[in-house]
Amino acid sequence: MLKSVYTFLFSAVLSLSFSGLAAQVVTLDPPFPTQEDDVTIIFDATQGNGELTGVIPVYMHSGVIVEGETGWQNVQGNWGTNDPNVIMSTVPGQPNIFTKTINITEFYGVEPGQNVLQLAFVFRNVNGQLVGREADGSDIFVDISQGGFDGAIMTPSSPQVFLDAPSDLNFSVQTNENATINLFIDDSGVATELNTTSASTTLDFTGFDEGIYWLWTEAVSDADGSTVTDSVYVVLQGAPQIQSAPPGTRDGINYVNSSTVVLQLHAPFKDYVYAIGDFNDWQFNPDYFMKKTPSGNRWWVQLDNLTPGQEYRFQYSIDQEDMRIADLYSHKLLDPWNDPWIDEERYPGLIPYPEGKTTNIVSVLQTDRPQYEWEVEEFERPPKEQLVIYELLVRDFTEARTYQSLIDTLGYLERLGVNAIELLPVNQFEGNESWGYNPSFYFAVDKYYGPEEDLKKFIDECHKRGMAVILDVVFNHSFGQSPQVRMYFDPSAGDFGQPTAENPWFNEIPRHPFNVGYDYNHDSPHTQAFMKRNMHFWIEEFKVDGYRFDLSKGFTQNNTLGNVAAWNQYDQSRINHWLRIRDEIHEVDQDLYLILEHFANNDEETVLANEGFLMWGDMNSAANQNTMGYQENNNMNWASYQQRGWNEPNLVSYHESHDEERLQFRNNEFGNTSNPNHNVTQQSVGLSRIEAMMALHLPLVGPKMIWQFGELGYDYSINHCPDGTISPDCRTANKPVRWDYYDDEDRQRLYRVTAAINKLKTENEAFSSTNYTWDANGLGKRLIIQHESMDVVIIANFNVTPINIVPGFTQPGTWYDYFAGESITETNLNNAFELQPGEYRVYTTVELETPDLTVSTEEHQDPYGITVSAFPNPFADQTQISYKLEESQEVQIRVTDLQGRQVAVIDQGLRHPGNHMVRWNGDYDAGGKVPTGFYIVQLLTRDNVGTVKVMVQR
Repeated sequence: MLKSVYTFLFSAVLSLSFSGLAAQVVTLDPPFPTQEDDVTIIFDATQGNGELTGVIPVYMHSGVIVEGETGWQNVQGNWGTNDPNVIMSTVPGQPNIFTKTINITEFYGVEPGQNVLQLAFVFRNVNGQLVGREADGSDIFVDISQGGFDGAIMTPSSPQVFLDAPSDLNFSVQTNENATINLFIDDSGVATELNTTSASTTLDFTGFDEGIYWLWTEAVSDADGSTVTDSVYVVLQGAPQIQSAPPGTRDGINYVNSSTVVLQLHAPFKDYVYAIGDFNDWQFNPDYFMKKTPSGNRWWVQLDNLTPGQEYRFQYSIDQEDMRIADLYSHKLLDPWNDPWIDEERYPGLIPYPEGKTTNIVSVLQTDRPQYEWEVEEFERPPKEQLVIYELLVRDFTEARTYQSLIDTLGYLERLGVNAIELLPVNQFEGNESWGYNPSFYFAVDKYYGPEEDLKKFIDECHKRGMAVILDVVFNHSFGQSPQVRMYFDPSAGDFGQPTAENPWFNEIPRHPFNVGYDYNHDSPHTQAFMKRNMHFWIEEFKVDGYRFDLSKGFTQNNTLGNVAAWNQYDQSRINHWLRIRDEIHEVDQDLYLILEHFANNDEETVLANEGFLMWGDMNSAANQNTMGYQENNNMNWASYQQRGWNEPNLVSYHESHDEERLQFRNNEFGNTSNPNHNVTQQSVGLSRIEAMMALHLPLVGPKMIWQFGELGYDYSINHCPDGTISPDCRTANKPVRWDYYDDEDRQRLYRVTAAINKLKTENEAFSSTNYTWDANGLGKRLIIQHESMDVVIIANFNVTPINIVPGFTQPGTWYDYFAGESITETNLNNAFELQPGEYRVYTTVELETPDLTVSTEEHQDPYGITVSAFPNPFADQTQISYKLEESQEVQIRVTDLQGRQVAVIDQGLRHPGNHMVRWNGDYDAGGKVPTGFYIVQLLTRDNVGTVKVMVQR
């Protein structure tokens, strides 16, 4: 009997343990209430994450966990308000103990038939900025008795106890009715109490060997003989063994061979660390008590007899607090809060989170892991002075939000003529749907976009098309899920807690304005080594071509917090950091693009640009003043590196980025309406003026950047909310994905003009010339380029009325109009040309192929005006079928193979006039994926059939 109970407890303890943790933060009086009972809730603010220590008043935000339902139910408390219903009482003489007495059924409004299993809690200050939770940041749950006989271990109050040396330990049990209570340590009974509701003993571990000891109880009711059991365990440990790690061991996961791994953790000032995971059934086994290196800064353990190719989930547990962290250097992580939203199609075969065995983020290791086979081993990068960078956010670029769907768009981007793609951060960030500037782990690809193999494939496919890939990376700061933050953190400091003075990587207090999250200390050798290793990793493992460093002006220990002007001033220490980082990157790649979002004073940017860095140049406001048709603040001279006094054209000037308002949104809302024949708020007029900006700005020597869908005149505000309103709170919220914009003739023309300008810039060396005139003040603007291969003159009128402008031809003779395909002979270089509002012209001394600006939004059009198109096409995961109706009609859209056999019906029913869009993911109606090949999408109305041929590429 004892053996069977012991075996049960051994297997069940982990599922019991995490509700047991709540006893430290919240206790109940009486300890075993049913849902009909009155109960006093007791919250100890010093326990758990301790964020409410010293805070008065404290508010309880609470709900119930109900059988058969998921998540909190019947939630009480209005967050961030002075809600008297949930304010807690203080205990005299105990400033951090708070209580509230309630009747469970009445307080929560439990309805008949609802069976309450647990009470759920978090606690807050009045505005909700400070929140009390479990130590690992999770919500607090306390079990409710289901009636009848009940009991539990009261002390120890944690599900596991660590003893550094033999000592006494109090072991006590309580029940809700008289019982025979037996106390055991492993298979040995240590105490029995008869006809009682409590039992206790003091255990003396003197003479016990190091190891795990199970404390468990069996209580038998005097009334009916029913039995309850509970357990905790004691880890009796000595001092950690001091021993150097095997030669060549680095922090993180070290693969020795197909069955052996060495784990090493950088964790100075810690007393002990355990490795827990699938390899030891998540138990605190002395065999996985990690050794400490002689320096005292690192911990390591060797894992043997692993199954080759098998994935193992694991964490590190640190010190008595049982802080559980994932490995900072993991390539794959499991997230209990966000992984449930990652389905099989997004990430096939994702190993599940070890529910019931642990909490917080978990690492994955795998020996003999399959390696990606690169098709392009060596990529020749485009010259930096001719770069046209396309900046995009995976989340808002395709509906599927995957790397695979990005691959499907590469034909579109290739035709656009861009030669580099810059991805907003793709390393692991907090949450799923984010801009990515809240990083938590730096060596793992965020799973919401797909497996890391898909990102490698995307980069490979870009290289096959001559396009470089640049990663946006964030080393100014990190956020609270980062192990580097969690290991050394004081949750009670400041408004949101702060790193402690012991933190090897982070400042206690940020050193500059505009900081978000927690501020890296770039003077720290630990931060420097970590960043260097990460930079090398993405180059060597993913073959990336460059980095765009977010908030690069923050790489300083010069304290300018609260003083933006001082932060902008020349800072030699900051320059020194960037020169060091450049040199460290050059150890593995001399030609990588290094882009800084710096925005410091020009004297500092000049030094960095002359040292080879590419500097972000924000021209959004001035460019938009021009497209809207206003003289004030429209000077774009600062887009020229020469105007800034730099030696090299290392300026990435742009008129849109992820951080700036969209040109067409402002054109629509605030454009100049003084000329009724050229009203900028009309879509076609606003888009034509963006054409002029593309034609003028992109050809200027030096790298340029386009924000996603800027080539189609994307006109949703940066502050657009999912409900259609506009608010600064929605700045980083999801934005509509509008591939159907390509089916609008005016928008498609903008795309074609942009593509033609990009081709001009990237295929002609004249646009690398530093012999140019950039006359960009006023509403009439000019770019004049001289080069031995050809000269170029570009003129544009950003007024809303006609103007006369002298082009500034560099020589008499024949000049070719790039877009018109015509030539002129000019003998008087002072001749003025009349340009209509928004008009632009591009002249060259060499005849070039005339761009095809023919707009075609139709694959088929019938007499009723039905237009059918598909994008992307070809596709692998999903295509969007778009059509337009001029009148209401019954519609059916079906897919057939080339033999006419029906594959799928993807839409049917009455549809009203206007634009429509449906998606097809390449599935048969009967289930399963269609094979690679051509298919016919048919739109059938009462009188006509529209068709478009699509190609599926698996």
